[in-house]
Amino acid sequence: MISSTALPLSTLPPLLDQAKCSMQNLLSLLKEEQEYLIANQLDQLVSITQKKQSTALDAEQAGLALSLFFAEQGLSPNSDISAWFSAELPSSLIEWQALLEASRQAAAFNSSNGKLIETRQHLINAFMQQLLEASHNSPLYAPDGKLTALPQGQRRDTA
Repeated sequence: MISSTALPLSTLPPLLDQAKCSMQNLLSLLKEEQEYLIANQLDQLVSITQKKQSTALDAEQAGLALSLFFAEQGLSPNSDISAWFSAELPSSLIEWQALLEASRQAAAFNSSNGKLIETRQHLINAFMQQLLEASHNSPLYAPDGKLTALPQGQRRDTA
């Protein structure tokens, strides 16, 4: 049931298209990010971060516009939107399902990428801890590449 203050149904397809395109763009960037994470290409990760943040903001704003549209139609967030599409705008149901699928995939890639980053950080921290524990009688790594076995990073070689 449509209230008298509801936006016309004709406003939905462009909102839906914008949300779907934004989410597909975000999904593409998340896939690219995962490739860079796996290949340990840090320079590319840095360059993609800003694009990803901007695209995520676009996707969030497009999603909020859709939420506002549905709220004005009298639908709550817990409503069966797919059933609403079937009844009110069946021609856009496929677009809605594509948006849901892109959103599901983006969430999965985002979670997976976060786990990759967390795992890599844990491995590096564990490796560094092993180096610190083993270095009491062995040369340590220094920022300038010179070896030292002295406490608190004092240099042995100055060549």
